[in-house]
Formats: sequence, C-alpha cells, structure tokens
Amino acid sequence: MKSLLIVAAIVALGVIAGFDYAAGVDTFTARPDGDGITLEWHSEVETGITNYMVQRSNAQTPDNFENVGTVTATGNYSYYKFHDSNPSAAGLAGQSGGAHILSDAFRYRLEINLSSGDISYSQTVSVTKPSSGVRRTWGMIKEMFH
Repeated sequence: MKSLLIVAAIVALGVIAGFDYAAGVDTFTARPDGDGITLEWHSEVETGITNYMVQRSNAQTPDNFENVGTVTATGNYSYYKFHDSNPSAAGLAGQSGGAHILSDAFRYRLEINLSSGDISYSQTVSVTKPSSGVRRTWGMIKEMFH
C-alpha cells in the first residue's frame, strides 16, 4: 500500500509540474492502407489534452513536419484512427509549383496540444507506402531532369 501511494504521488507531481504528456500515448502505429496511410494510437491519461495534431514528413525533409489533420481528445484510455488519404500528393517543402516527392517513405508524429497552451510530441513512426512499378519508373525519369 505504501509503494502504491508513492507511485501515485510521483504521477501527481509529474502532472502538476507539467512533464511531457507524450507518455499519455500508449501505442502509435502507421501502416499503408489503399491510397494512403492509416495511423492508430491508444491514449492513457488525457488530463489536460485538447487534441492531437497529426504531422507528416517525407524522406527528403525528414525533420520538416507538416500538419495533415486534427483529432479531438475524447478521454482517458481511448482508441484513435486517422487516415492520411493522399500523402504522395504532398509537395516538397520550400518549393513552389508542381514539385512532388519521389519517395513513398514517410514519418509521422502526434503534436499533443494541452489546454494550458503547452505542446508535447509523441514518438515518430516511419512507414513506406508501396508504389507501382510505373510510378517508380516515372519518378526516376523525372529525377534525371531536375
């Protein structure tokens, strides 16, 4: 009983001190699904969490994440599912015009927004979307002329 109280006190101190809420995301996975990528995660304690911003980056700019959607927090121990319907249409960061990525490798993370205005991030997950041979060949031809 004494050890249970100590653990509860440590958790309470973590919440009061504003420690990283990324621990509130129990699992976070990404998998190819038809024309896009499906992300799934389970939450633990969501005290103070207002929403999750789904963010994506690609192989050419792995640390340049862009927002692709928002999911409202529904409460402790919840299951979430988000479908990024067309990640291959994303343009290269910092380029204008019709430049599009040539890789089907993506990285995703969750930006965890708190009612206090603080932000935390989940771990990053990587996923590769299978592409057709025609698309790969066309991508290689385009790459030769850029």
